[in-house]
Amino acid sequence: MNPKPLIFVDLDDTLFQTNRKSPPTPLHKIATLDQFGEPLSYMLPKQQIFVNWLLASADVIPVTARSVAGLQRVHLPFLHGAVCSHGGTILAADQQVDQEWLAIQHKAAAELDELLDELPALLLDYAKPFGSIRTWTMQENGGKIYTVAKQNDPAPLFLHQMIEQLPAEVLEHCYVHINGNNLAILPKFVSKQKAVEFFINKYDPNRERAILGWGDSLSDAGFLGCCDWFGMPKNSQLDKFLVQNLAQDHQAKGYLGHV
Repeated sequence: MNPKPLIFVDLDDTLFQTNRKSPPTPLHKIATLDQFGEPLSYMLPKQQIFVNWLLASADVIPVTARSVAGLQRVHLPFLHGAVCSHGGTILAADQQVDQEWLAIQHKAAAELDELLDELPALLLDYAKPFGSIRTWTMQENGGKIYTVAKQNDPAPLFLHQMIEQLPAEVLEHCYVHINGNNLAILPKFVSKQKAVEFFINKYDPNRERAILGWGDSLSDAGFLGCCDWFGMPKNSQLDKFLVQNLAQDHQAKGYLGHV
């Protein structure tokens, strides 16, 4: 019997979305709860069909910005491990933290400890000309992972204007991901792509299985590139980027393709 495919899949805005983005109807299914136990995210009927197909057909590994605690609030049975916190934490199939990956992360984080301590206050200062934000450091497994800034008012969006003020030291050691009114500054060693590469090498070293991936945002492109096949939801950030750049490429050259 051929082994089941191994599928790495992003969660938020790939398998479900918050009620703010898609007001639920009786046909929606609750997918996640917030920290107070209230429904937060829902699956559309098509997403329910897709998720059922994935879980029945493959060993599914969520690859998510959610912390381990946030993943535990997802009402889907992921039984084969997970990549959490943008790649800062890997869970094995027994849901225990992979200690080898954790040691790699802690060693790298120790070298940026001072920088990670300073970032939340720096971002608050940089935001003053534009609007009000709140910031925090994402911590897990006894260590700092990355820094988050979130606008207190969802519009107008201004977080991208703060990036120009970041010190060269930050951009040397970190990368920035913006999704609407959320901004994350992540050390380069915290990476969905690097975590998925580690997961494959450790838990599927012979590469005998077909590996598939799904994700919605530009930050997912790295880990999707680790897969034999990958896809994205229609009208997602990644889909819109692809369509826009294909159109620009065609307009510039007059044809699709390369010679």
